Amino acid sequence: MSLIIDNEPRAYDWGKPGGIRALRGTISRAYQTERPNDGVFPATDPETPEAELWLGTHPTWQSVVSRGNAAGMQLSDALRAEGREPRLGFLLKLLAVDKPLSLQVHPDQEQAKAGFDRDNLAGLSFDASDRNYRDPNAKPEMLFVLSDTFELCAGVRPIDEILIDVRRAQRNVENDDAEHRLWQSFAESLESQSDISEALNWLLADGGVRGSLLTEAIVRRLRAELPVFGVERDTLAVKLDAAFPSDRGIAVSLLLRHELLARGQAIFLEPRIPHFYIEGSGIELMGPSDNVLRAGLTHKHVDIDELLQVIDPEPRAPRHLFEYHKGPMTVFHAAGAGLRLAHASAENEEQLQLPFYQGDIAFVIDGTLEVSDMDGKRQTLSTGQAALLTNAQELRFTAPSGRQGTVILAGVTDPEL
Repeated sequence: MSLIIDNEPRAYDWGKPGGIRALRGTISRAYQTERPNDGVFPATDPETPEAELWLGTHPTWQSVVSRGNAAGMQLSDALRAEGREPRLGFLLKLLAVDKPLSLQVHPDQEQAKAGFDRDNLAGLSFDASDRNYRDPNAKPEMLFVLSDTFELCAGVRPIDEILIDVRRAQRNVENDDAEHRLWQSFAESLESQSDISEALNWLLADGGVRGSLLTEAIVRRLRAELPVFGVERDTLAVKLDAAFPSDRGIAVSLLLRHELLARGQAIFLEPRIPHFYIEGSGIELMGPSDNVLRAGLTHKHVDIDELLQVIDPEPRAPRHLFEYHKGPMTVFHAAGAGLRLAHASAENEEQLQLPFYQGDIAFVIDGTLEVSDMDGKRQTLSTGQAALLTNAQELRFTAPSGRQGTVILAGVTDPEL
C-alpha cells in the first residue's frame, strides 16, 4: 500500500512562525521533537519558525508515516518492513523563505564522497555543528516557484558586469582615499580574469579581513542613505544588511546574479554553483543530500577554505528549465541529475486522472487526491498532505470548489523502487 507521509518543519531562523502551516494549509506536527500521545503527535509550537518541510528518507530528518498500519514509523523503516529499498534517490522540500538564508554551495559526487570520508576519519559525529559532509552524495537542486515571485542570487555574474558596479562604487567615494584604494584593490582582483577565483580569495582569504572591510564600506554609505552601486544592488544590500548586519556575504553577493522568478517557473542549480535564497515559497527537489558549504549570511557553521575548494568560479547562470506536457501534467527534467518534477492544476471540482511512476512522492498543494492501490485499497489525500507511491494503480485529482487546485509529483528520471 502507498505510504502517507509527513514531517515536522525545520525550525531555521530564515522561516517565520507558522510559515509551513500557512503555506500548505494544514497543522504542523512535532514528529521529530515530541513523543505521540495515544498515537497522535502534538502540534508544533506556533511561535517557532517554520522554514522547510522535508519529504524523504535522509537520515538527518526523515519523514514519518502518518496513517495506516505503519503510522509513527520512520519512512525508511516502513519501506524496509515491506521488503523495499529503504532509501529514496531524492529529497523533496517545501520552502517558506521569509528572509535571506546562507550564501552556499553544494559538492559534486566526487567532492561529497571525499569530504564525507574526511569528516568520518576526523571523528566528527553526524550531528556535529562543524561537520561539512553529512552524507556521501551530491546535491543537485531544482526549484519550482509557488509564490507570486521568488527572489534569489545564483550563479556568477559576467566579470565585466561586476566591474561596472565596482567602478561605480569607486567613483562614489572619490573624496575618501582609503575607501577609493580599497575598491581599486578589489577591482584589480577582477581585471583580466576569466572567473572570480582571485576576487573570492581577495574577499575571503586570511580570515575574510578584506571582505569585512569592503562590507563595512558598503553598509556605512547605505545606512547613511548614500548610493553605492545602483538601485537594484543597493536595495539588495540593504535587505541583506537588515537580516545579517555587516556580514561579509553582502560583499560576496556582488559577484552573483540577482534574479526574480515568477510563479510556475523552475530552475536547476548544479552542484558547485554559489547561491542563496532571499524571499518566496517553492518546491525544491534535490539529490538525497544535506551537504552545504557556507560563506556567510548565516548563523551556522562557515568553512571558507572548504568552500573555496568546492565552488565553481566560472561566470554562468542557473539553468532555467523548459516544461513539456504529458497528459494533464506539466513536467520539468533536470538533465544529468536524474530529477523530475511535475504538476497538474484543475479548476472548480474538475477531476484529472494523473500519470505517475512507482516511487514518486505526490504532494497536494490544494485539492484532494485519491490513490487507488493494486491491493484494491483507496486512500485520500487532502490539501497539504503527501504520499510515497509504492503500490499505486491509479491517481485521481479533484480541484476544490470555486478555485484552482494543484498537485505535485516528484521523483527520479528513471524511477526504481
